[in-house]
Amino acid sequence: MSGPQHPAPPPVGRDAPVLRCVTIPAAMAKPVVRGERPHLGWVEISKLRIDDRYQRPLQRHNWEAIGRIARAFDWSLFTVVDIAPVGDGRFSVIDGQHRVHAAAMVGIDKVPVRVVQAPVEGQARAFMGINGNVTAITPFHVLRASLAAGVPWAVEADRAIARAGCRLMTSNRTATERKPGEIYAVQWVRERIERDGAVSRSSLTVMEVALGSLKASREGGSEVGIWTYSALRGWYSAVEALDDWLEAAGAVRSLASFLDREGLGEALARAEDRYRQAKRDGRPTAPVYRLLMSDFQDRLDEVFKTKAAFIKAGEGGC
Repeated sequence: MSGPQHPAPPPVGRDAPVLRCVTIPAAMAKPVVRGERPHLGWVEISKLRIDDRYQRPLQRHNWEAIGRIARAFDWSLFTVVDIAPVGDGRFSVIDGQHRVHAAAMVGIDKVPVRVVQAPVEGQARAFMGINGNVTAITPFHVLRASLAAGVPWAVEADRAIARAGCRLMTSNRTATERKPGEIYAVQWVRERIERDGAVSRSSLTVMEVALGSLKASREGGSEVGIWTYSALRGWYSAVEALDDWLEAAGAVRSLASFLDREGLGEALARAEDRYRQAKRDGRPTAPVYRLLMSDFQDRLDEVFKTKAAFIKAGEGGC
């Protein structure tokens, strides 16, 4: 007859696990704690909602990921879902919509959650903070979340581009669906507008005048093929060199009339031809946007020799 079973004694010596306490060096400064303390619990999936103002839409690759999570579902791998109350007993999912959908797929009705008290702006900031460094999110996702969170660069850029008669896009479209004035180069816009974590007012002015004049030109207002990344960046950089001339009331008209005379489409085609020819010849060459910028800067210097001439062109003069 066997005796009572006793657990084996913990290993000693080299085989003993090294278990450390949570300690903070005394010399380290203590940061300020922000936000209301969250609480943990379980919530029915039927009470969860997805806020499309900052969340990513579920596309085919997302559903494939959800399917993989569901097929390998294991509670030991399921981390808490971050949610925020939105009224009427419902909650917005800040982080974890893939896991929630996978749980629903396997028939689970409740999931473990961490509930934080935050308005939509705070939810969007939390979404970016949680996902920005660990999940593959596109600039469109970042823009949508930034707009919902009221992040300055996104809000100011969106307003400046709207004043130019254009639209900063929060999602991509196929080439056949695009329209003149739609700006898809979100990361480029952010790099222009946000400098050292702050909004550059001068860059906002350049963006508004450059895009406004492009949209007001004959080609820019009618031909979607003009609105390429190379054309946008090349024209923006050329306009940026005009500096304080852009404060003139007729700056957009001056530049739009300049584009009508010069022909942006032809200038872009010439820059692209030069780039391709250099590549074929094995010669070093600048990117297309730099070639275009250089050409436009030279022509702007020739056409508008003085600020007075620039202002006169905006007033309808020759």
